Amino acid sequence: MNNRYLIPAFFRRFLILLAVSIVLIGALSEGAYRMMKDPASRPPQRVEIVIPSGTAERIAAGEQRPTIPEDMIFVAGDVLVVKNEDAISHELNALYIPPQTSATFALDQPNELIFSCSFEPSRYLNLSVRQATTWATRLIALWYGVPVTVMLLLAYSFIFWPLKPPAPAH
Repeated sequence: MNNRYLIPAFFRRFLILLAVSIVLIGALSEGAYRMMKDPASRPPQRVEIVIPSGTAERIAAGEQRPTIPEDMIFVAGDVLVVKNEDAISHELNALYIPPQTSATFALDQPNELIFSCSFEPSRYLNLSVRQATTWATRLIALWYGVPVTVMLLLAYSFIFWPLKPPAPAH
């Protein structure tokens, strides 16, 4: 058996299957990412909540306020700005927001938060702070998926297309 032929053939096959694995896993993970895109797949930004005029009266009457979502999803690094357009002061946890002013709150760490809140009928506001999805986190799929895939493809390739030494010269 001529090992000089088999070793280059093995490495050529390995490199081809490595490239196939990178493309396959990259396409699958990117496709899954795009189909299930998460609100955390954005860079940190400044997010504004506006407390509209008349909010205190609507809450006292038992009405829902239409402009603020019940559960809010943020990215670590976001800055929450609460703008009070109401005629009375409001509170969001430790933030005190007098009428016609605004207050900011930095959301630095991923966490699930429940804040006491004077402009919510339930008196609580749920905030979900998630880690931002970056290119680095998306490339982790390649790190985990490619080695296993290339090894499986390589093993199956030997079953279906075994390496054969060249025929001896006559």
